[in-house]
Amino acid sequence: MNDSRQGFSFSPELCSSLPSSCRKRDGGWLAGLVVFSTILLCVVSFQPVVPVLSGVDVTQPPDVMRLPEYAVQSMGRMVVGLVCSLLSALLCVALIFRSRWAATCLRPLLAVGQSFPVLAIPLLVLPFVHTLMPAHAIGADAVVVMTIWCSQFWGMVQVLCQRFYGVPSDLEDVVCCFGLTSWQKFWQLEVPFAIPALVRRTMLSMGGSWFAALYAESVVLDGHNWFFAGLGSYVRQAAVAQSIGALLAALACMLVVLVLFDQFLFRPLSVWAVRFQPGKVGDIPLVEPWFLKLLRRTHVFRLCVLFCVRAWHRLSRLPLGARYVQEQKLDEGYAQYGWIASGVSLAVVALAVVLAWPHLHLGYELSAVSTVVLYGGMTGLRVFFMVGLASLIWIPVGVWLGLRSSHAGGARRLVQYCTIFPANLFFPLGAAGLAACPFVPAYWQSGLIVLGAQWSIALGVLAGAGAYPSDLLEAARNLNVRGGLWWRKVLLPGILPYYLAGLVAATSSAWNAVIAAEWLVWGQKTLSVPGLGSFMADASAHGNVRAVALGAVTMCLFMMFLNAFLWRPLSDYVSRRLKLN
Repeated sequence: MNDSRQGFSFSPELCSSLPSSCRKRDGGWLAGLVVFSTILLCVVSFQPVVPVLSGVDVTQPPDVMRLPEYAVQSMGRMVVGLVCSLLSALLCVALIFRSRWAATCLRPLLAVGQSFPVLAIPLLVLPFVHTLMPAHAIGADAVVVMTIWCSQFWGMVQVLCQRFYGVPSDLEDVVCCFGLTSWQKFWQLEVPFAIPALVRRTMLSMGGSWFAALYAESVVLDGHNWFFAGLGSYVRQAAVAQSIGALLAALACMLVVLVLFDQFLFRPLSVWAVRFQPGKVGDIPLVEPWFLKLLRRTHVFRLCVLFCVRAWHRLSRLPLGARYVQEQKLDEGYAQYGWIASGVSLAVVALAVVLAWPHLHLGYELSAVSTVVLYGGMTGLRVFFMVGLASLIWIPVGVWLGLRSSHAGGARRLVQYCTIFPANLFFPLGAAGLAACPFVPAYWQSGLIVLGAQWSIALGVLAGAGAYPSDLLEAARNLNVRGGLWWRKVLLPGILPYYLAGLVAATSSAWNAVIAAEWLVWGQKTLSVPGLGSFMADASAHGNVRAVALGAVTMCLFMMFLNAFLWRPLSDYVSRRLKLN
C-alpha cells in the first residue's frame, strides 16, 4: 500500500460506544438466551443421532492440480455469504430503527446470536440439511454459506447500529428541512454514513469468516470425513494423508486468494468508501488502486455503473414511509411500557420452559450438564491464560513499534494481513509437530487457540501507541518519568481503550476457535485436550447432535456472561475514566 491511510484503520469500538438505549441491562438478553437454548435443545432432541450417510474416506494425498478449482468454489461461497450478510443486516437494522417492538424482540436475539459459537453451526445444521436436501453439492453450499453468514451478520448489525446512532444532529436537521421520508433518510443519510465503518469491520473480520468457511468445508460427523469441494476439504484430506507438501500448497493458494480479494474487492471498496467519510473534504486523496483505475477507464463498466447509480437514485428517492421528524426517537414511551415488555418476556420464557421440560428432562441428564459446565470452565481458563500470555508478549512489542513512526506503518500493515489469514490452515502443521514429538505435553496444543486471536491484540496495541499524543509523551520525558511509573501512569491508561477493544475481539475469536484447536487429526491419530471444544468435536465425530447442541449452548452462556459482567463494565469504566478526550 503506497498510502498509509489506505490500510485497515482500527478504532476502539467498545460496548459503551452504543447509547444507553441500545445497551440496557434489562435482562432481555437472558430471556433471549433461555428461549433460544430451549428451542435449539428441543429441535435436536428429535434427531439424537446422525443417520449413516455416504461419507468419503480419503487416504491418498490430495491432487494439487485440483487446488485452483477448490479455491474458486471457496471464493464463490465467500462472496455469496458476504452478500447475504449485508442484505440481512440492512433489513435487521431497518426493523430495529423503524419499529420499537421489532427492536424489543430483536435485541435479545442479537445478543444471543453474536455470542453463539460460529463453528458449531455446521455441526448442528449438516445432519438436517442432508436429511432435507440429499443433493451433496446443494447441502454443502448451504451449510458453508450459512456459516459465513453467521460469522459476518452480527458484526455488521453492530456497526450499523453504532453508526446510525452516531449520525450528527446537523445532518438530521438537513433531513428535516428537506422533508425526507424514513425510506429516503435510510438510504440517503444513514446507510452512506455507515459505509466506511462497515467496510472496515468487514475487512477486519474476514479472518474469522475464512476460518469458519474452511472448517465448515471439512466437518467430521459420525466417523465420516465430509469432504466438500473447497480449500477446507483439501486441507483436511492433506492432514488425513499426512502430506506436508499439500499443506504448504494450500497455504500458498490461500495467500493468492487473499491477495485477489484485497486487490479486486477490498482495496477499491476502501478508497470508494472514503467519499462517505465526514470531514474528508479538502484532504489529500487516497492513491487509487490499479483495478479501480482500470474500471474507471473501461467504457462498458462506466455505462453499467451509470445505469446502477440511476437505478439506485430512483429507488432511494421513493416517497415511502412517513416524513422524518427529529424529535421522534425510537425509545419514546418505552419506559412507560417497559413493564409490559418485561412481563411478556417472562411469560414467553416460562411457557418455553414448561413445554420443553419433558424433552429436556429425558434427553439431558444432570451428569451430562455438569460435565459440560466443567469442560467449559477448563476451556475458559485455558482461553484467558493464552490471551494473557499473548498480551504480555504484544503489549511491549506493540508499544515499541507503535511509538516509532519509521516502523509503525509497516508493522501495522503486516499485522493487518496476518489478521485476515485463517489460522486453522496451520493447525494440521501443529498436529504434525505434536504427533512427531510424543514427549511434548498435551497442553502445548492450547497455543493454537490464540494463533489467530493474538493479532487483534497486536493491532489494538499498535493503534493505541500510534494514536498516543506526542505532547503528552514529551511532557513525561521532560518530567523524567521512566520505568514502571511511565508504564502505569502515562502509557497504559492511554492505550487501554484500544487494547481493551482488541482483547475483547481476541477472546471472542479464541472461544470460537477452541472447537477446531482442541481436537486435531493427523493421519489416523487424534490429538485432543480436555475442554468444551474437544467435547463438541468428539460428540460430532460420534454423531451425537444432542451433545453438540448442549456444548454450543453452554459456550454461548459463558460468552454472554463474560460480555454482561466483565467486558461491558470494563468498557464503561474505560469510556468514563481513561479516554484522552
